[in-house]
Amino acid sequence: MKKSIYYLIFFAALLLGCKEQELPAVVQDRFYVKYEVSSSTIYSGGKLVVKVQDRDSIKSFLINTRSPWETIIGPVEKGFNASLSVVKSGTPDTKLQIQTQISVSVNNEPFVLKKMDNSDALRNSVSIAYSIVD
Repeated sequence: MKKSIYYLIFFAALLLGCKEQELPAVVQDRFYVKYEVSSSTIYSGGKLVVKVQDRDSIKSFLINTRSPWETIIGPVEKGFNASLSVVKSGTPDTKLQIQTQISVSVNNEPFVLKKMDNSDALRNSVSIAYSIVD
């Protein structure tokens, strides 16, 4: 009987002394989106209306033509739908070229180009979009 009690105490001590193996916490990836716009024209003083999808809404910016522009939003989650649209403000410009890019950074790694429209076509508007799936 004494042996049984010793075995019981021994196994109880073993069970109490062993911790459950702690699993590492699952870390969600953090994505950041960089929107870029550049334009060229022979005319000065022109303006572009830029709209980008932010985390919760569409943000609007008024920028100068012939000046590169960028903004970064985030963090956003996997499944985020990034969108960028650019429209010439005021009178149309027959010599305007607009280039756009969407890049994504995961967990503070360098940005990687995901979508671009660098057409040399003369135009007064452009839109691009990219969904974060990986």
